[in-house]
Amino acid sequence: MRQIGIIGAGQAGLCLGISLVDAGYDVTIFSDRTPQAVLNSQLRAAPLLFPDALEIERNLGLNFWDEESQVCTRFHNQVLDTEGNLLLDYSSNLEKPWQGVDTRLKFSSWMEEFVCRGGELIVREINLDDLDKLAPNYDLVVVAVGKGSLATLFERDAQRSHHNKPKRHLGTGLFANLKGDPTSFRTFEITNLPNIGEIFKYPFYDKNENPCYAFGFEAYPQGVTDRFSFVQNGREFLETAKKVIREFTPWEYEIFEDMELSEEKAWLCGAITPIVRRPVGHLPSGAIAMGIADAIILNDPIAAQGANNANKMAHLVAQKIIERGERKFDSEWMQAVFDEFWEYVQYSIGLTDCFLSPPEHLQDIGMAMAKNPDVLRDYFNGINNPPSLSPWFFDSFKAKKYLAEKNAKNLAIVT
Repeated sequence: MRQIGIIGAGQAGLCLGISLVDAGYDVTIFSDRTPQAVLNSQLRAAPLLFPDALEIERNLGLNFWDEESQVCTRFHNQVLDTEGNLLLDYSSNLEKPWQGVDTRLKFSSWMEEFVCRGGELIVREINLDDLDKLAPNYDLVVVAVGKGSLATLFERDAQRSHHNKPKRHLGTGLFANLKGDPTSFRTFEITNLPNIGEIFKYPFYDKNENPCYAFGFEAYPQGVTDRFSFVQNGREFLETAKKVIREFTPWEYEIFEDMELSEEKAWLCGAITPIVRRPVGHLPSGAIAMGIADAIILNDPIAAQGANNANKMAHLVAQKIIERGERKFDSEWMQAVFDEFWEYVQYSIGLTDCFLSPPEHLQDIGMAMAKNPDVLRDYFNGINNPPSLSPWFFDSFKAKKYLAEKNAKNLAIVT
């Protein structure tokens, strides 16, 4: 039985570990925290999963909250002009739901499930020296954590990394006690504030297994909504969130004026510099480790691609490990697996970059989405599967051609 060591008990590490245990591998996951400590920790992310990534979890039997959690069944986008007036306002039902579950609940539950299925969980923080000593005990060591000293193991890929500083400063919170139409609480909403930032709101399921609402504030650094970097506690986060809503979307404030954090640790602030790293890490002893997910591909959450990419990369890596049989997991194999995933994830990164630095033709696409359901449908499919956005979403000339074809088709249907 081949032995696999995984550093990191997050989205990718746990999906990979459970996949391999189910396939008969001897798998050890190293986590810096116990399941209970994870459950009781500060909010670290509020990811939203799209249909393909959710299907991976269902196939692994990890969809523990499908019956209880609120899901997104509708999409609503508001785009304001530079004066704060409404420029675009459009909405549509989603063909398949999107789902957000608190990672503290998800990961703590999955850690316990991993052990129940026969995996070994070791609670221990691993640094580079530890990893070097552990590597000979395993046929393959996979690093699935993007923070701390282990991130330095993987060299920055300068050709594929387009940023050297954060493009947004972030604030995310989970809230309860909202007013309004219950239908709206199943809607993913975006408000675009040109040259200021974005506000995201969507239904969520918190660590205490209660429905709530997630808010994501993406602010241009040093811009007028860049206020969360100075927040020190939950009370300040709540006050800041309400002030931003009251100032920039005042027509919505009545819905949110009485809202409260779903629990005292349900908030986070920070900033991410998007980066792509090389997938093979070389340890001092000469041993190698493979990086996956956040260890080598780190994105701003503006396009909600991170957790979806983690599931998809873990799924691919599990398949390739199984296909490898008894052959050695050498650096050429690691690079080949990454290169195959790159064929997919380059478009996810491109989508994120388009949101962070919107090209001029993106406004034309937005205008078309407001009028043409075919364009909006293609956009939804692209959020779930970014390669389907190529080339029309990323290239101004191809976008013009695509929109002309879609509009002609729509006109023909109408007439």
